[in-house]
Amino acid sequence: MARGYAATKSCQTDAVPTEPILTWSVHLMREKPAKVLLLVPFVVLSLVICYSTFHSLLFLAVVLFLFSSSLADFFFPVRYEISDIGASSRTLFSRTFIAWDRVARYYLDDAGIKLSPLANQGRLEAYRGVYLRFGGRKDEVIAVVRRMKDAGNADTSA
Repeated sequence: MARGYAATKSCQTDAVPTEPILTWSVHLMREKPAKVLLLVPFVVLSLVICYSTFHSLLFLAVVLFLFSSSLADFFFPVRYEISDIGASSRTLFSRTFIAWDRVARYYLDDAGIKLSPLANQGRLEAYRGVYLRFGGRKDEVIAVVRRMKDAGNADTSA
């Protein structure tokens, strides 16, 4: 774990600051507004049940924080950036980054591309790496990721 952090930190501090190659944002709530009709009543009902059960504003605040942090990707825009040193995803509460030399593999699905530091898919896959949603820029994102990953493979084999 410390090795991964050190590698990420050294990439950010030792590398010459470069302009991003590709930057975009995705706001899932705007793309799928019908889901709001399901999520908001569920969250409100959960808060009502929490308060009526515990009669505590502290528990209510904890539940509200848990819902807002877990649903932040949906309710707030997510900014994505690809640069020479790696790829990042930034939400309201967190930022994830992976350097190109740490990407062991990547794979596509209908909504995005997963950059994984794990050589084999397993249980930890969901918690490692960076997931880049396409947001209408599928061809651009795929092309840039392939170019950057291929450039990284050429540097390590030389």
